[in-house]
Amino acid sequence: MTNKNFFASVAAVLLTVALFAVPPASAQTILTQTTLAAAVTSTSQTFVTVSSATGITANSTVLFVADGLGELLFVNSVNGTTIGVTRGSNGSQAASTHASGALVFVAPPYAIATQAPTGSCTRSNQLYLPVIALGVGGAESSIADCVGGQWVVADAKNSNATFSVVYHPQPGAVLYTGINTNGTTLAATTMYCTELDVQQSKNVTGLAALLGTTGGTDKHISVLYDATGNLLANSATAGTTAGTASTYEHLDFTKKYYLVGPAKYYGCLQTNGTTATVRMLITSVQDGYTTKGVTGQTFGTIPATITVPTTFTTAVGPYWQLY
Repeated sequence: MTNKNFFASVAAVLLTVALFAVPPASAQTILTQTTLAAAVTSTSQTFVTVSSATGITANSTVLFVADGLGELLFVNSVNGTTIGVTRGSNGSQAASTHASGALVFVAPPYAIATQAPTGSCTRSNQLYLPVIALGVGGAESSIADCVGGQWVVADAKNSNATFSVVYHPQPGAVLYTGINTNGTTLAATTMYCTELDVQQSKNVTGLAALLGTTGGTDKHISVLYDATGNLLANSATAGTTAGTASTYEHLDFTKKYYLVGPAKYYGCLQTNGTTATVRMLITSVQDGYTTKGVTGQTFGTIPATITVPTTFTTAVGPYWQLY
C-alpha cells in the first residue's frame, strides 16, 4: 500500500468513527454559519477559504456546503480562514465546484444525519438545529428544522436563494405610506406580533418594521418565533433607534437564522418608548393574518416562549420585511 493510500484509509476510518461517536449531552445548539470567501473551482482542491473560521476545529468538525446537492467536507487543518479538507465525505455529494458566498454550516460530525427527519418534534429535545441530512447516490441533501412542533424539510439547493427581501404582508404602493393613517403609537410594555407565512427557505439577516409618520428617539427590537411561540432569533437587546418615517427600519438579528419553508413564523417588535409610530395591519385591510399584542413586557428582556395569536386583532401587528 502506498503512503498516499494508507493516509487516505486512516482518514476514512477516523471520519467514520467521528460520525458514529455518541454525542456529549448538552443543551440545544444552533449550528454556526459561515460562507465561502472564494469559489471552489476544482473537484481535486483539498482546501477551502471561509469568511470566518469560528467554531472550525481540525479533526472534530465538518463543513456542509449548502449548494447544489450539498457536499460534506471533513476538516483536516485550520490555518486562519484557509481550511484543509477531505472532499465528499461520508457518502455525500462527490466533490464538486462551489460559488464564492455559498452558505456553509459548521458542525460536529455526529450532528449530520443520514436521512431527513419527519413527523412531530420538540425543539428542546434536539441537540443541534437545523438537521442536515446527506443525500446519497446522487440525491439532494436536505436541511430541516423543528418548526411549530413539526419537521419542515427543505432542499439544500435552495439555501442560497437570490431574493433579497420578502414582505409580510405586501403593503402595496399606496398603502406603503397611507395604511393605518399615521401609524400606531406603541406601548413600552407590549410586544407587537404578526404572522409570517414563509413560502421559501431563506437565510435571514433580520426583520424590518414599516414605520409610520414619526421616527427617531425610541429604540426597537425585532424578535422571531416559530408557529408555536418558541424563540428563534432576535436583534440586539440594547435596541436600535427608530429610523426615517414611512420606511422599513432594518433590525439585524444578533446572528443570521436559516428559515426553512414553507412554514409559519411570527415577527414581533419591542419598543422602549411611545414616540415613534409603526404601521399596523387593521380591520378590512389585510386582516386575514393572526396578530397579537403580547402584554407585560420589559424592554430588552426577550421571552423564550409566547402564546401565539389565533385570531386577528386590529392595529397590533406590524408590517414586516424579511431580509
